Amino acid sequence: MKTVVISGYYGYENTGDEALLASIIKALKLQMPDVHIIVLSISPEETAICYGVQSVNRLSFFQVISALKSADLLISGGGSLLQDVTGSLTIPYYLGIVALAKMMGKPVMFYAQGIGPVNGRIGRLLIRLIGSRADMITLRDKASACLLQEIGVRRPPVEVTADPVFALEPETGTVREEVFRTLGIPAPAGPVVGIFIREWQGTKGYKEAVAKFADTMLAKERQVIFIPMQYPADVAPAREIAAMMGYAPVLAEKALGFSRIAELVKSMDIVVGMRLHALIIAACFAVPMVGLSYDPKVSDFLRGIGQPVLEDLENISAAQLVEEVEKVLDNRDIVRKGLLDIRKELQQKALRNSEIAAQLID
Repeated sequence: MKTVVISGYYGYENTGDEALLASIIKALKLQMPDVHIIVLSISPEETAICYGVQSVNRLSFFQVISALKSADLLISGGGSLLQDVTGSLTIPYYLGIVALAKMMGKPVMFYAQGIGPVNGRIGRLLIRLIGSRADMITLRDKASACLLQEIGVRRPPVEVTADPVFALEPETGTVREEVFRTLGIPAPAGPVVGIFIREWQGTKGYKEAVAKFADTMLAKERQVIFIPMQYPADVAPAREIAAMMGYAPVLAEKALGFSRIAELVKSMDIVVGMRLHALIIAACFAVPMVGLSYDPKVSDFLRGIGQPVLEDLENISAAQLVEEVEKVLDNRDIVRKGLLDIRKELQQKALRNSEIAAQLID
C-alpha cells in the first residue's frame, strides 16, 4: 500500500479549499484504490471523519515529520499556497514542508497550484530554490507557469492542467425547491442571483456597488442570496452590504459545506462572485457568472473561460455590475452551452493531476 501526504490550507472551514481536498482525495483513489492518505490539517479530527483519511496537525512539527517519514509521495496543493498576499509566513510554511520531504528523499509534486502574487524577494528566492527541487509541478493556469518562469524555476517538469475541483462531480440530485426549503428560504418564483462576497484589505467601494446592484435585482423581483464560502469570515461583509440596502436580501449565515453550496449554485440563474471556487463550482454546473476580481487568479480564471470580470474593486459601480449581469442573463442559453463545452476539457485536464501523482509513486 502506498502512502500519500497532502499539504494545503485544510481544516479552516473554507469551502473552496475543502472542495479542493475532496477532489484530490477522490481523484487519487480512482487512480490508486488502495492508497493510504494522510492530510495535514488545522482540524485533524474533523478532516479524518469528513474524508475517511488519516489526518495530523499541520502545526505539530513531530506529527508532520512522522507523516512525511511514512510517505511515498508528498502532494503540495492544490490552491494558492505560494503567494505572499495573505501573510509573510505562507510561502515559508508550505515550502518548509516541501524541504523536509526532500531532505528525507521523498518525491514531491506541486498539485494544480496557482502561483502568486509573490511580491517579496525572500518569497521568490524560496520558490526558486525549493520549488526547483520538486519532482513534478502541475499548475491550474498559464499565468502561474509564466510567473514560475519569471521567478527562475527551471528544473522540474511543469504542466498546466486545471483546478482539481473540475474533476469532482458532487451529488446534486435534490430539486431546486428542496434546496431552498432546507435553508428556510421560500422557493423563488423568478431568477436567483447568488452572491459570494469577501472582505478585501479595507476596500469599501465594491460593497456599495454590490448593495445598489442587489437592490436593483430585488426591485426586478429576482431573489438575491448572499452565501459564505468561508465561514464565518464571509458573513460580516454580507451583513454590512445588506445594511446598506433598501430591500432585504437572503443571508445564509451558517457553514454550509461543499455539497450544500454546490446544490445551491446549481439552483441559481447567475453567480456574482469574488471567491474563486464559487466561480469554479458555477463553471462545473454551467451556471453563468460575473466575477469581481480581488486577485489575478480570479481574473485569469474568468478570462480563460470567457466569462466577464470587473476589476478595480474600489471604483466599480452598480451600473457596471447591473449591465454585465443583464447581458449574461439575456444570453444565458448561449453562455451555458459555452460553459458545458469548456467543462469537458477542464475535467480531463483536472484528472491529469492524479494520473501524474500515480506515475510518481510507481
